[in-house]
Amino acid sequence: MSVVLRYGASNSLKLDFADQQVINSASINIESIDEILQDIVHTTLNHSIHFPAFREIVFPEDTLSIAVGEGIPQIAEILACIIDYIQTFTEVALEDITIVFPNAAAASSRDQLKELLDEFVFSTLTFEVHNPDTPEEMAYLTATEEGEPIRLNKRLVDSDVVLPICLNLPESILGYAGFFHDLFPLYTESETMVRFHSDDNTDILKRDSLEAANMLGVQYLIKVTPANGEEIHNITAGDIFTLQKSMPAIAKTIWSHSLSDSDLSIGTLEGSHQQQTWDQIARALNTLSECTMPGGSIVICSELSGSLPEPVKLLAGNNAQKQLAEQIKQHPDTNSQAAQQILQLRNEYRIYFLSNLSGDDVESIGLANIESPSQINNLITAAKKINCLGDAHRIAVN
Repeated sequence: MSVVLRYGASNSLKLDFADQQVINSASINIESIDEILQDIVHTTLNHSIHFPAFREIVFPEDTLSIAVGEGIPQIAEILACIIDYIQTFTEVALEDITIVFPNAAAASSRDQLKELLDEFVFSTLTFEVHNPDTPEEMAYLTATEEGEPIRLNKRLVDSDVVLPICLNLPESILGYAGFFHDLFPLYTESETMVRFHSDDNTDILKRDSLEAANMLGVQYLIKVTPANGEEIHNITAGDIFTLQKSMPAIAKTIWSHSLSDSDLSIGTLEGSHQQQTWDQIARALNTLSECTMPGGSIVICSELSGSLPEPVKLLAGNNAQKQLAEQIKQHPDTNSQAAQQILQLRNEYRIYFLSNLSGDDVESIGLANIESPSQINNLITAAKKINCLGDAHRIAVN
């Protein structure tokens, strides 16, 4: 038998298996919406769940910030549909609308949005990229029960209306703070982001995230459940209390799987370069390790590119654990989560990496570089039990 796995923007690889091998696959062909996206977005905003239509909750002279979540499929198209809705059904002025991106990777969708909008409309909108390292761009909201400050992007705090667009994923994936993750910690400071990534107490993460959303006054948001890559399974908008009850079940149905341990697990990161980040690599590694027996092999297929971020570079040193701990303490960096995952797992598993990174860079951090997809089939030949996971960074293993 054979399985086709897609990775990156448009690549795929065919994996061949022998009859005696045990093969488990997960999230390879998820059902996606097939209607016109603009019709879906307009209908979603006009028929919100247990909440008035969006056009009834914004008024002339309101300042509106659209807070973009991380890894949202087709985000440029969704934003174009929302702007069209606002122009068609509301009196909010274009100059009062700010689209806020959480990081440079997400902000790269701005170029695509420019192609989708009228030139005047695009030039009238305001765009902002959240900078977690600039205190002046943060506003204090409250403190956690432990006394840690909760700060959030100042633009969001100062706006009359905030419309969050959030990804809907299982709450048990690595570093995920639950329902409001795409507000907090995504729009807080680096130090807090790193604290979230390194804290294993998910109840505390969810508690602090909920507190931040409450203090911001968020009552309404959009949840996007992804299918594979840049496809969308579901878009829902409405009252946060109702969606907190219904949306996690959808994410769990689509992205949570029971998988037994294999001696080889293969996972992909499908989608545009906005999906190809070190943070997503960390999540994929964590997921794959949870369904691979100790000493087994893990393969990640991606189109990750560019130079190694500073925390990841430290893995090439002889005293990586100490240096990484010092780096996190002195210079918090959101890529630290990936470095921590690689450091933890590279001694427990054989990790193979297919990417657009330099082979020398990959091998310098203790991973095996895959130059050609055909090499993966060589690994398959030696395995008895194999797990194949599409979009492994979105999957939670039960």
